[in-house]
Amino acid sequence: MARIRGTKGKGGPLATLQSIGISRGLFGGSKGWLYVGGGLWTVRTIRRMAERKPEILIREEIKPGQRITIANNVATIDGGELPVKRGRRGKLKPRKPAD
Repeated sequence: MARIRGTKGKGGPLATLQSIGISRGLFGGSKGWLYVGGGLWTVRTIRRMAERKPEILIREEIKPGQRITIANNVATIDGGELPVKRGRRGKLKPRKPAD
């Protein structure tokens, strides 16, 4: 069996089987292997997307006597509001005035 380049240490047996399936399916013309490779690619992509990744909103040094208040997704330190990244791309959204 030929060794597939670039799969060592990058995901284990599923990544290796995925790579073999896609290469044999696309370049070898085997539909069965293409389905195996495509299916494993889908499974690994969904797994990667479903992982929980902690999101750091604020990183500030807190001095003795200061306190942190977290409410309504707005973090403040001693009453002063800090800008907080919102959304996927991290853009700061302006607040709408209350009616």
